Amino acid sequence: MLLLPIFNTFVLVFTLVTTSNSNPAQVVQKWDQNACTLVVCGPAQNGLPGNDGKDGPKGEKGDQGLRGIPGLPGKDGSPGPKGDIGAEGPKGDCGGRGKQSLTMYCTSVFFLAWIFINGNSAGEKTFQANGSEGDFETSKATCSQASGLIASPRNSAENSAIQQIVVRHNKAAYIGINDIQTEGSFKYLNGEAIGYSNWAPGEPNNVGGIEDCVEVYPDGRWNDKSCNEKRLIICEFLSP
Repeated sequence: MLLLPIFNTFVLVFTLVTTSNSNPAQVVQKWDQNACTLVVCGPAQNGLPGNDGKDGPKGEKGDQGLRGIPGLPGKDGSPGPKGDIGAEGPKGDCGGRGKQSLTMYCTSVFFLAWIFINGNSAGEKTFQANGSEGDFETSKATCSQASGLIASPRNSAENSAIQQIVVRHNKAAYIGINDIQTEGSFKYLNGEAIGYSNWAPGEPNNVGGIEDCVEVYPDGRWNDKSCNEKRLIICEFLSP
């Protein structure tokens, strides 16, 4: 609190003089230097703290405010752990075969039905082709992938079945016979010497010294030919 200077000393003396012979009471005023001092103070810079209002009556409850705008979606969480492998489904039926040969049998039957659309049977063999061509190695690989072998006639009936396919497609075809290992000694792919042949007149003649494979003409006759030429691919399969 800031004290202001004392400018004057005011002494107010009230004396009530009562005399029996005098007029009613008189008020006598005079200055006295020894009277109490009245100190005049300036206004306070900071007053005492007022009440916090806790004791006052509660106001009425206000209306509910408007709902805020939804915030932006948060970032995606980390991916969860990989789930367990599901149980294997039941195997389908395929002609009532045993479980051991079921997979192989179904694969060969349905694969052949899809790829090889033209075929002939002879004895225990079925010969089929889809019109595709390839050199000797490609022909062997194609038939192997189909779970078969390149056509290898061992008698006239099988040769006739192959001939009919050649005529149908009007393309000569390789057969699984060659003399790659020993010139003039024609063998099947398994190394067995051939026991049946149907060579065209004057064949085999190994023209240019490079004719190590055998092709079948539309008339069913055989001709030795270079293994790098492209010919109709005919595969053979054991009849189911």
